[in-house]
Amino acid sequence: MPADRDDAPGGAAECLRGRLCRERVDAGSKSERLAVLLVVADGDRVVLRRAGANPFRDPELEALEGRVLIVEGERRTHYFLVRRYTVCEDDAPSADDRNG
Repeated sequence: MPADRDDAPGGAAECLRGRLCRERVDAGSKSERLAVLLVVADGDRVVLRRAGANPFRDPELEALEGRVLIVEGERRTHYFLVRRYTVCEDDAPSADDRNG
């Protein structure tokens, strides 16, 4: 069976930094799910998928919801394949975040 284009060897390695959240993606399709996304500085939301993990549910990343991460990996057509990640220790919410 031919490899899915999304699973084909990726392009150049890349690093992204952002806050982890979970949102519903692919609404109305068979792939609709609550996914782990990284919200980067410009507001873009990137679906994350950890290499070797279940593509539809990843308890390891889900447990980090709300934290700031630096992720290393490759951008794919519909997601970012995470090869390694680091939780930033300086991600405490600012006063503005706490006060709404």
